[in-house]
Amino acid sequence: MTVGPALRLVLVDNDRAVIDLLSLDLELEGHDIVATADNGEDALRICDEHQPDVLVVDFRLGPGMNGIDVARQMHMRRPDLRIVLFTNYINQFVVSAAAELDVALIEKGNLHALRRAVAG
Repeated sequence: MTVGPALRLVLVDNDRAVIDLLSLDLELEGHDIVATADNGEDALRICDEHQPDVLVVDFRLGPGMNGIDVARQMHMRRPDLRIVLFTNYINQFVVSAAAELDVALIEKGNLHALRRAVAG
């Protein structure tokens, strides 16, 4: 059960198994998964539609936008939105871009760190 208030989350990853795992884990923490997507364009649309408290997005998505592109667009649209980049692709570009956008960068597999980043 989450220590803080339940948050409304959007999860974006091109791997359905990851979305299923994150949904289960974060719902057990007391959060509400309001929508999921597997590509950047859908991520922007559902964030606009559902107005989540937190966006959890992978760096590598399907064709088109990557997670940094999504984070950049959402940061311009909703500077108050908490964004967590949850990815296996940790390199200098991703680290620099995450820092520039002031988004949390968490390596996939570290669910404890993800829970903390989601909670703020």
